[in-house]
Amino acid sequence: MRVPSVTCLAMLCTVLWAGYASAATTRPLTDAEVSALVETMAADGFERAALQKIFKDQRVRYVPKLVRMLVVPPDFSASYDRFTKTAEIIRARAFKAAQAGALLAAGEKSGVDTDVIVAILLIETSLGRNTGRSPVLSVYASLLLENSLHREAFAQTLAGNPRKDHFLQRLGDKAAWARTQLGALITMKRNGGFDVCGLRGSYAGAFGIPQFLPTSYLKWASSGTAGSSPDLFSMPHAILSVANFLKEHGWKPSLTHDEKRAVIWHYNRSSVYVDTVLAVAAQLKGSTAHKGADQPLK
Repeated sequence: MRVPSVTCLAMLCTVLWAGYASAATTRPLTDAEVSALVETMAADGFERAALQKIFKDQRVRYVPKLVRMLVVPPDFSASYDRFTKTAEIIRARAFKAAQAGALLAAGEKSGVDTDVIVAILLIETSLGRNTGRSPVLSVYASLLLENSLHREAFAQTLAGNPRKDHFLQRLGDKAAWARTQLGALITMKRNGGFDVCGLRGSYAGAFGIPQFLPTSYLKWASSGTAGSSPDLFSMPHAILSVANFLKEHGWKPSLTHDEKRAVIWHYNRSSVYVDTVLAVAAQLKGSTAHKGADQPLK
């Protein structure tokens, strides 16, 4: 479901955003690119007129640098250590007190440990402080274009790279994934009038305080009110959505420690991430029992 956490990549993304924002690294879509995207998504059952309107929106851009980050990942290892430091735990406890009502409601409805919810929001976006600035729809559209109209040019940039074939395969896989995510965004717009062209998030296409992918938004985002579209930039909705995601992936109050780890694994398939979530949650409870107890997930 998940991509690397926004907060953990904050320094890297800040630097890359400065480059991305320059005219040399982004541009409007050409007519040929718009046509290619319309044809692709029309084949998935979406209306051509609606697609034309979306892809001709001037906020939709070709963003090759963000594509390359997804296909040829930068040499960066996210460190989660800082989230267990005293300053971060103090902030998380203050947040927990400020959002006590929303957390209580989410916990009672889902049965999910509210300290785990707080820990996830802390790690994902520093409790909503950093939700990302990359144009989400543009990321997915550019991945599709890179694998179709621009695949040969992309291959040329890999000349001499011993892993060229691997990265070209990865581009194809990422493009298939992007097509699904783009379809989810278009569905969001069709169903609820969501301004998908203006949506900002991580370089990998996740958005909102809990950093959901579009497909995850459609499946698990929750507003708590029937018939009301969730807003993942609203803290109460973000809290409910994380709780709902964990519940739907098997969270129950009676879970063992290892079973809790297995559920959180669905949120972000990183052993370090899972361990850090549980470590932060334990500190919020005032416990140190977690130390040395976690084993890496396979």
